[in-house]
Parts: sequence; C-alpha cells; structure tokens
Amino acid sequence: SLHCTFRPSYPNKLWVEENTFCNAFPFHIVFDEDLKIRQTGVNIQKFLPGLQAREAMLDQWFTIIHPQVTFTIESIRKFINSQFVLKSYKDNHTTLKLRGQMLWMESLGCMLYLCSPKLRSLQELQDVGLHLADLAQHDVTRDLVLLNQQRLAEMELTNQLERKKEELRILSQHLEAEKQKTETLLYAMLPRHIADQLKDGKSVKAGEFEVCTILFSDVVTFTNICAACEPIQIVDMLNSMYSKFDRLTNIHGIYKVETIGDAYMVVGGVPIPTDTHAHRVANFALGMRIAAREVTNPITGKPIQIRVGLHTGPVLAGVVGEKMPRYCLFGDTVNTASRMESHGLPDHIHLSTFTYSEVKDAGFNIQERGQIEVKGKGQMTTYFLLGNPLVSEDSIMGKEVGGPCLYRDDLHSRSK
Repeated sequence: SLHCTFRPSYPNKLWVEENTFCNAFPFHIVFDEDLKIRQTGVNIQKFLPGLQAREAMLDQWFTIIHPQVTFTIESIRKFINSQFVLKSYKDNHTTLKLRGQMLWMESLGCMLYLCSPKLRSLQELQDVGLHLADLAQHDVTRDLVLLNQQRLAEMELTNQLERKKEELRILSQHLEAEKQKTETLLYAMLPRHIADQLKDGKSVKAGEFEVCTILFSDVVTFTNICAACEPIQIVDMLNSMYSKFDRLTNIHGIYKVETIGDAYMVVGGVPIPTDTHAHRVANFALGMRIAAREVTNPITGKPIQIRVGLHTGPVLAGVVGEKMPRYCLFGDTVNTASRMESHGLPDHIHLSTFTYSEVKDAGFNIQERGQIEVKGKGQMTTYFLLGNPLVSEDSIMGKEVGGPCLYRDDLHSRSK
C-alpha cells in the first residue's frame, strides 16, 4: 500500500535561512540537554528580551504547566508525544503561556519547541502585550482568535438584540397602557360608538333626533358657597356629587353631555334612540335628588339642595372640536330644558308640558305647578315630579340586586 511504501525525502542541507526560520516560527525555542537556550523566534525575544542572553536557561524563564513533569531533558523526552504548555516568568508583568510540540534533534543534541501563544481572544492578546500581526499567518492560533472574536461579537449582538427586544416589550406595554388611558378619556368625552368611529378614522356626521329628553341641574346657592369656602372644598363637593350622578347615568342608560361648574346636563334618547327616554331621565332625576342629600354643604354642614329641569323635544347632535372633541346638542329643546331648571324650585324636579305628556301615564307621582312666566318663552304650564311609587328608591339608585327591569326596551335587549 501507499502507506507502507512511502519514504520521505530529506534535503542534503536545509534550504532555509536562519533569519527566515526565526521569522516564520516567531515563537519557537531550541535548547540543549542542559536546558540552555540556543535559538528563539523573533517575537518571543520581543516579549522576553532576556532570552537573547548567551547563557539564558530555559527553566529560568519558563515553568512546565502540562504535562506534570520535572523540568529536565529526560522527562521531556519521555513525554515527547504530549502537547507541552509552558508559562513564562516575567516580574511584575503578565505572563505568557505557550503551547506546542517538542521535537528531539539527535544530530544536534537539542530539543526544538515549536509553539505558539495559548490565547483565545483579541483581549487576551492585548493583555499580554501582543498584536495579531505577531502571530504567524500559518498559525492556527490566529484563526482561533479571529473565530472566537467573531463568536464574541455575535454573542454581543445577540445580547443587544435581547436587550432591545426587552426594551421594545416594555415600550409596547407602556404604549398599550397609554392607549388604554387615551381610550378611557375618549369614552368619557364621547359616546362609545362615536368614539369607536373616530378611532377608526371615520368622520362622524351630525344627526337630527326627532325626540329626546334633556335634563339640567344646578346647586342651590352655589355662588354663596363658592364665596365662603376654600377652592378645594368646592372641588371635593362637586367631585362627590358628580361621581354619584355619573353612576346613575349608567344605571338608567342615559348620556352625560357635559358639566360646567355646578351645572350637570344629561340626555335620554341620544345618541341611541329609545322610546323610554323620558322615563329614564325622570327616574334619573329622582335618583339625583336622593344622591344630592348624601352630599354635604361645606358652609352649613347640611345636605346640599339641587334644582332640576326637564324638557322633551327634537335636537341636532354632533361632535364639535378637534383638540378636545365634545358631543354637543343644539336646538330650542336645550334652551327650554335650561329654562325649566333656572325657573324651578330648590329640591324640586321641574317638568315642561312636553315631558309631562311623555311620563304622565307611566305611574309617576306628578303635581301641576300651573302657569308661570318663562324668560324668552312667555307663559308655560309646568309640573313637578314628586316620585315614582311603582319603583323603590333602591331600584332607582341601582342598589336592589335582582330587582325588576325598569325599562321595557332593556327587558327586550336582555331577552336577545
């Protein structure tokens, strides 16, 4: 076979110049049987200048790390087929580790240690004061350092991507939280289905509603209360009152249009038409009066009193404004409802004739007020809503669990 018949051919003389050899193998060491250094590569001389001395001894400059043998020529020859790792002595400096093979040269009586630095990264190369150019082009250590550097770069890139991914996840959470806040504010300012249209980028057209019931309320002697109290007391009082009113709007399925100072405005039948708009607003008004008695006047310490006015009629409704869009109502019905409130009496619910005609047959307790002069409207026959004997106060306030359904259209929607 080829393996059995092959015999290498050696030159009669070595066709390599001494300088070329020392540059081609910059980290080799040749030493004799007494461990006296006879020859070294150029870069190991650069790292350990003391090796250039004539009487330099190998065991004075290096110790054997692997294999675990004594530093003698006999021990080295015994383990000559092993990889040898040597570590340099260098006072107050970083030591250099070399790894390679030992080759015994019988004719010269010397050992050739053909080695290269034991390094894994550019950082380790820099730590021992060497550069990539100090490693021979053919030295596999060079490829190992570059490969490891590439691996470290890829790991760092992966870590950066993971960090960016985590940052993106956190930003997404914050964005979702801000989106929820924005939607909450939007739904607080606008009816839900209209807010959804704006979110989808659709334009919201104004709509005309043939019939609805509008309610206005205000706090009796509010101006006097403001003059005698600290601002924070006014804010606390209004916040307590409006929180109770807002809860009632959800119970009776009506829409809060706006609040200005102590004035509170709601509408039934807009933006979602319903046949029970007047019944809903009437029951809501009764609930308002009950809720107001739970709010304390900061001057007297007694429950506050409110005036409430209702009117029924047609309105035009639409979204007004871009920076702060509001769902607004327009028409004479709004003005008349406001007049019912301003011409009412403390702790009374004032109804126009049109609202009275909507609720008179629904079981409400209503008292005729008679003819009164209404600013801008002339003589009007109005009424006071006293109560609803068919429904308990707990039902009106939404406190009765499992109670009867207040409105027939709610009952119809429940059965679907």
